[in-house]
Amino acid sequence: MRPLSPQAALSGVVHGPPRRCPSLPVVPAQQLEVVNRAARYFAHHFSEQIELEVVADSIGVSAEWLDLCFDHCRGKTPFQTLQHIRLSRLFEGIAAQPQTTLQQQVHRCGLASVMIANRLFEELFGIGLAPFRRVCRRAEADRLLRQRSG
Repeated sequence: MRPLSPQAALSGVVHGPPRRCPSLPVVPAQQLEVVNRAARYFAHHFSEQIELEVVADSIGVSAEWLDLCFDHCRGKTPFQTLQHIRLSRLFEGIAAQPQTTLQQQVHRCGLASVMIANRLFEELFGIGLAPFRRVCRRAEADRLLRQRSG
């Protein structure tokens, strides 16, 4: 089984050029539906360790077909899509609860470590976790101040 765990980020799976496969003999809408169903699965299970075969089984396709559909429709692997969902949830979590520790936030999102999450977060959003949390804390303090004075 191929895990879609955060540890795979260390192996370079999330990086490298997107793969392109030859045209597949299926209607693109069907491929897109497979990708959308997998993305919904990721959105519901992002905090868990996810294996490609489990996702594929849950939506009724093979792991190879799932991987090819992602490649054909998005030019990304399923793992890259899962990482993007996890990082987006991390962004939302820090913005909503900036007083929570980064370790807790990272763990809630299914990411392996703060160090790995920070590198990936900065690549995606252009700011590290700690500076982003500081901005969110300041914004929260400003909101509270306005509420008290207004």
